[in-house]
Amino acid sequence: MTDLRGVFVVLTTPFKNHGQVDTAGLKENVAWLVEQGVHGVIPLGSTGEFASLNDAQATEILEATAEAVDERVPIVVGAGSETTEKTISNVVRAEAAGASGVLVIPPWYYTPDPDELVEHYRRIGDASTVPVMIYNNPFTSKVDITPETLARIASAPNIEYVKESSGDIRRLAKIRELTEGKLAIFCGWEDMAYESFLMGAVGWVCVIGNVVPKLAVRLFEAVVNERDLDEGWSVYRKMLPLLRYLEYEGKTQKALKYMLDCMGLHGGESSSPKLPLSEADRAALDELMNGLGIERVA
Repeated sequence: MTDLRGVFVVLTTPFKNHGQVDTAGLKENVAWLVEQGVHGVIPLGSTGEFASLNDAQATEILEATAEAVDERVPIVVGAGSETTEKTISNVVRAEAAGASGVLVIPPWYYTPDPDELVEHYRRIGDASTVPVMIYNNPFTSKVDITPETLARIASAPNIEYVKESSGDIRRLAKIRELTEGKLAIFCGWEDMAYESFLMGAVGWVCVIGNVVPKLAVRLFEAVVNERDLDEGWSVYRKMLPLLRYLEYEGKTQKALKYMLDCMGLHGGESSSPKLPLSEADRAALDELMNGLGIERVA
């Protein structure tokens, strides 16, 4: 199995009018990210608007992503659903498309208790032939998978990673302690990457990498590979204004799509009922892009 490590970018899904997936645009975006040096990509995540997609669209996105990647970097596929059976079906689809792993958020409408979470992930792990990354994001799913529950889940087969998005840096130490290193940790919070690397995270599931992939990779390499904390801080400090915008303004997909369009890549439309960014939002993003030296071509 592939050892997952480094900067994994959660892909946006460019739409044309009326929700049609722009597969050609998606392929160009993905190819560009791989060329920029990202360590992996994640289609069908929250930033990819997975909850707004039907099965045919999801399959189309997976196939386009795999074609553009061409086995150059790992693909970790968002596979979460409201039922265990549907999640397993999504895992099988991801495996068929050549996924190196799956990212599984817990059911977000029905809020399972710890025993149900353990059974849910145990069954997924049993059914999977690729590593499973648990996605703990209590703000989105309304389910907090505590370190204690993660320690119980970690004994299941193929459960190897956790994307920790609680925003609590103390969680990382507790997860490492209680799972005895069984779960490799990926930071899942935009403006907590530097701190997470210092606390032992082996990777970063990020969205800022869609627009500044080289900076995201440089941050990882400086802090994790080279242990050059001063260089890492310099890169991180430069990124922080946009990291904070993407994490806290509640407009992540629309903001990224606006910036991608400005860069000559493919942002496209958002899924309904999202409306376009306001003029004030666009002006704020223009300023943030200028601060990072992102060139506009459109």
